[in-house]
Amino acid sequence: MPTMQFTNPLRSLDLTKFDVRSFDPRKITLPNVDLRKTVAPAAKIARDAAYVAVGLGVIATQKASARRYDLEQRVKDLAPRVRDEAKATAERVLREANDNVVRVRDEATQRVRKVVDRRKAATSAAATADASTVA
Repeated sequence: MPTMQFTNPLRSLDLTKFDVRSFDPRKITLPNVDLRKTVAPAAKIARDAAYVAVGLGVIATQKASARRYDLEQRVKDLAPRVRDEAKATAERVLREANDNVVRVRDEATQRVRKVVDRRKAATSAAATADASTVA
């Protein structure tokens, strides 16, 4: 990682003998500072940080894409088995429902036959009783 080094010209400045009355700011000459050279290290660090951020974004996107692909493969592998299990379960439920319907129909038919047979027996017994009272 690049490092920035700053020089401090005030490190050896002694203000103990400084006379404010003789100070005239109009007579001060400022040093010529090349701003490009001064700002260049900070700009390089900012540019490097931006590259790192973009790189991390690319890596995160690739990782998410890889996870999505893995998940798709797992779903593709499991889908036939799930489909077969669902089909088998549906067939079993339909078979059991059909068996129940047949069983209930047979029980209802037997009960109706018993009622019809009792009715016939009662009718013939009544007809026999009527015939015997008439004779």
